[in-house]
Amino acid sequence: MNPKELQEALERFLRIDSFPLGFKFIKSEDELPEKYRRADNLTICQAYNLARRYGWTVFFDKNTTCPIGLVGYGFTKPDELYESGELAYDAGYAISKEVGKKFEEAVVKLEEKYLGCLVAPLNRMKEVDFVVVYGNAAQILRLVHATLYDVGGAFETRILGRGACTEFLEAYVYRKPRLVIPCYGDRLFGLTQDSEIAFSFPFEMGERIAKNLEETHRRGIRYPIPTTALRLRMILPESYEKSAENMKK
Repeated sequence: MNPKELQEALERFLRIDSFPLGFKFIKSEDELPEKYRRADNLTICQAYNLARRYGWTVFFDKNTTCPIGLVGYGFTKPDELYESGELAYDAGYAISKEVGKKFEEAVVKLEEKYLGCLVAPLNRMKEVDFVVVYGNAAQILRLVHATLYDVGGAFETRILGRGACTEFLEAYVYRKPRLVIPCYGDRLFGLTQDSEIAFSFPFEMGERIAKNLEETHRRGIRYPIPTTALRLRMILPESYEKSAENMKK
């Protein structure tokens, strides 16, 4: 399954209202497409939200502004402030710098081997390392269904509460899907809505997820979720009932 076909399946079965995204790591400028936009002086969450809302192809690298993303994506090495726990403490997430260190230790970190990362709607990508889908809770639930359909068990994830861009990255690092609650920065800078959550998975899982979405849809587990109330006889005011009976006679 190519990226375009995966996008068509995700949009068909999930009915999401923004583009499903492909992320591709770039080692040299020779790998960049002819047309793209740079995310200089923007946060990484701004970069991928531009891609999912505008349909742009966006390239981000060490010239983006969020230190958590810079370290997580391996564009730079952490400085003393980062390692001290100051960032999480200063932003209000941690009661102390010592606790702040534990926040930074939990962030997945790539080796410094990539020039940057390209993000765009799947149908504009030729090669993809990992996929990110935003949606409401019911739409993302369908992706959990698709993940478990042929293996069973429970879907396990972890929530950092910050650095959502690096939580997406875990799908690439660990080769397994991640359910992500977009962080404060994603909502503050990327304008992600309160009702949205997200799901990330390595691209090689795409064909299986698409197939399982189709199978579960065929068996009646669908989005929009059909409500049983539509099949029930509603109790109307007595006058309504009498009027309807009179008109039927």
